[in-house]
Amino acid sequence: MTFGPSTACRSAVSMDGPGQRIPAPGVTMKTSATADLAPSETAALVQAVSRAPSVHNSQPWQLRVRGADVDLVERADVVLPWHDPEGRDRLLSCGAALANLQLAAQALSREITTSFPADADMVATVHTRPGDPPALANLARYHAIGRRRSYRREFAPEPVRAADLAEILDAADDPAVHAVTPPHGEALAEMLGFATRVFRADTAYQRELDAWTAHTFGPRALGAVDGVPEAALGDAPLPAAGLVRRTTPVPDDVRLAERLAAETLVVLCTGDDTRRAHLAAGVALQRMWLEATVHGLAGSVLTQPLHLTGFREHLADRLGLPGQPQAIFRCGNPVSAAPPSPRLPLGDLLCHDVPGGME
Repeated sequence: MTFGPSTACRSAVSMDGPGQRIPAPGVTMKTSATADLAPSETAALVQAVSRAPSVHNSQPWQLRVRGADVDLVERADVVLPWHDPEGRDRLLSCGAALANLQLAAQALSREITTSFPADADMVATVHTRPGDPPALANLARYHAIGRRRSYRREFAPEPVRAADLAEILDAADDPAVHAVTPPHGEALAEMLGFATRVFRADTAYQRELDAWTAHTFGPRALGAVDGVPEAALGDAPLPAAGLVRRTTPVPDDVRLAERLAAETLVVLCTGDDTRRAHLAAGVALQRMWLEATVHGLAGSVLTQPLHLTGFREHLADRLGLPGQPQAIFRCGNPVSAAPPSPRLPLGDLLCHDVPGGME
C-alpha cells in the first residue's frame, strides 16, 4: 500500500528507535553556538516535520540539511492519480511540513528566513542562524505539533468561541491566503452531497483509497508506516467523514445543510493557482490547525471534492469566495480522542546528496 522512501535521497543514519524521545527545544536542549545545525537540532527539526499532516498520510517530503540551511524536498514519487491527479494536495502537504519546520527552527532560538528555489523538487529552503527565543504564540504552536490529530468525526454541540476562531484565522498570517468562513450553507450542502455521490460510485478512486488505508489493528494489521489509519475513518457523512468511502452515508441536502450550520468551517483561498500558492495555503492551514490545537480544539481537512472537474470554480462562484479554494478546514470541540497516524522512520526523512545532483 505504500510507495516507500525515495531511492534518490536516503538517510545514512538512523534516528528512530523504540521509545526514543527528542528533547523539547528551548527547554532541555542547548542551541548550537555556531551557525551550523547540531545533530540534536537536526533531530528536533526532523521530528517536527514528521508530524505534519499530509494527503492520505503519504508524507511526501524529505529534508536536506546543509550547514545552517534546511531544504524541504518534495517526493514526486508519491502519487495519487485518482485523488490528487495534479499533485495539488501533495504541495499543500509540503506546506504543512514547512510550517512545522519553521516553528521548530524558531523553537531552537534560531532566526529564520525562507526562500523558494526554482528547483522543481525543492519546494523551499529555511535559512537559520542563532537568534532570540521564539514568540510565545509560536512556541505554543510548536508544542501543539505532537498533539494535533485528524478528527474525522462529529464534534460536540458546543460551538467554537468567537475569540478562539478569531485567533485561529489570524494564525494564517499570509496576505496571499484568504481564510474565510463560508456563507450560503445550502449551496455548500448541495455541492458536497453531489461530490459524495460521485466518489461513492467511483470504483477506481475507492480502490486507491483502500490501498492507502493503514490496517494497523486486528488480524489485518500490516505494521503500516503511512496511510490513513483504519480506526480514524468514521461512519459519519461529509464534512465529518473527510474522505468518502463506499459506505459513507449521503444525507439529503436539507439535513446536510443543518450539519454544516452546526460546524465551524473555514475555506482557504488563494488569488492564483500556482505551486507557490498551493504551498502557501498548506503553511497557513497548518498554522491555523496548530492554533486550534492550542485552544483544545480538534480539526480535519476536506479537499477531496475540490478535485472534481469544475468544482472549485463553481464553489467560488456560488459562495462568493475571494479566490481559488484550496482546502476546507473544520474545527470544533472533540467528543473523544482521535488515534495517531503511523509515520515513516525518522531516518527516511533525511536525504544526503552532493551539490548538483542526487545520489
